Amino acid sequence: MDYRDYIDGQTGEQFWFKSKKDLINILMNKIGRRNLKILNIGAGTGVDLEIMNRFGNIFIIDVNKKALDLIPSNLYFEKRVCDATALPYPNDFFDIVCSFDVFEHIKNDKKAVLEAQRVLKKKGLLLLMVPAFNFLFSAHDKALLHYRRYSKKKLYELLRNFKCEYLSYWNSILFIPLSILRLLKKRAKPKTDYFNLPSLLEKAFFNFLRIENKLIMKDYRLPFGLSLVGVYRK
Repeated sequence: MDYRDYIDGQTGEQFWFKSKKDLINILMNKIGRRNLKILNIGAGTGVDLEIMNRFGNIFIIDVNKKALDLIPSNLYFEKRVCDATALPYPNDFFDIVCSFDVFEHIKNDKKAVLEAQRVLKKKGLLLLMVPAFNFLFSAHDKALLHYRRYSKKKLYELLRNFKCEYLSYWNSILFIPLSILRLLKKRAKPKTDYFNLPSLLEKAFFNFLRIENKLIMKDYRLPFGLSLVGVYRK
């Protein structure tokens, strides 16, 4: 979870964060291995780490020390305050590099990708999630200090040195209502789109996203959504 989400009062129990953890678990299980050496770029407050810890030793980095200080020491092997464009690790060091909703925060995302490639072992995997469709860039993105959203073409150009093993949209169920909202708020002052939903709606949205996650588990590729999720091999 981004530190700004935390400051806004979000918790790991909100349906989107719970569904994202479920999706990360599916992606990690697709790899089918344990005892991995994993780098989590932009760990934030670490809500995903309990899932990822099942698969190996987690090295976490973030530029925000306050966020890293919130993470219990039992959830990581090592943590460092550093920039993703200058990773303090040797070449060919990690089995997996994870970047979940991080590249959009980095001005020089090309340099960050090159660093991820450098520290990955041969045939290592990059797992990522990014916000989709730059025409939806709005007050929500500004509030979260995003530089951009991504298209499939943009990802292809950014990750041209990797082999794409899987790429799909995610969060299709909310695509139409949130797209309308963000287009209406395109010129509004920076403010996130988070709402306190009734428990029934929270449960319904979570169950809808569980269906999407099950489709991704079966290697379906969703045709549209608010995010792009991918697995790339070095």
